[in-house]
Amino acid sequence: MNKTSDFEGWNHIDWEIELDTLEFDLAAIRAHNENNPLVKEIWTQWPIEMDGIIHLPLGYISKKGHKESKLSSEEIDQLKNHWLEFAQFIWQSPNIELEGNTFTVSGNHGTIFSFDANIEFSVWLPPKTSSRHIQALRAIRKGARNRGDLDNHIIYMEASIATWKFEIKGFEEELGFCDFPSHIEGLEVKQFEHWSTHLYAEQASFPNSLQALIQIMIEDESIWLKLHAQELARRVELEEWNRKWPNGRPDDWMYL
Repeated sequence: MNKTSDFEGWNHIDWEIELDTLEFDLAAIRAHNENNPLVKEIWTQWPIEMDGIIHLPLGYISKKGHKESKLSSEEIDQLKNHWLEFAQFIWQSPNIELEGNTFTVSGNHGTIFSFDANIEFSVWLPPKTSSRHIQALRAIRKGARNRGDLDNHIIYMEASIATWKFEIKGFEEELGFCDFPSHIEGLEVKQFEHWSTHLYAEQASFPNSLQALIQIMIEDESIWLKLHAQELARRVELEEWNRKWPNGRPDDWMYL
């Protein structure tokens, strides 16, 4: 993955980018590959001298006393290759902007999508919300529920609901619903719930899942079919809910 040359990627890093962000980590990868004479069409050079500075490939900086990764050295090398591929993909695409941890993606039909990528938890969240939810996500990872503390329970619930969500900019919301775009034809329903814009990771690694998500955002077609299918399923679930609890289901968790 790394060969010897006189090229020093360290000297090509943009140090104006904020540390502890995905943008910085991916910029470090770019600095070691974009103008590197050893690199041809495929980015291959991992910034090994930046261990302890960047959080990739595992999403955290290893420190003394921390548990060792459960991944084998071969699996870590494979994950590095996935991040190399993703870094090349995002830096070479005119449709993608990255600021800090926030991606903004321009679809081929004019749709603007946006989300945060959180590499510590390998999830995406609504844009500019990663720092807001990070402490709650860490508490949830440790098993905290705090049902007896209503304020904390709501904070944890909000963080949980935010995972895998993204935003679609420029869509007018009316009573919580937005129209599907006009370039998508033959849909069974014409509107989707504004808050229900989420898609789960479908690939084996987080960088591959990020790349797959951004690719369908750029395509700006199949992502709408996925959201349409989810909207249909949501309405079926809502009908079932109303059938079982016509007067509304009591919020039992408030009293636990």
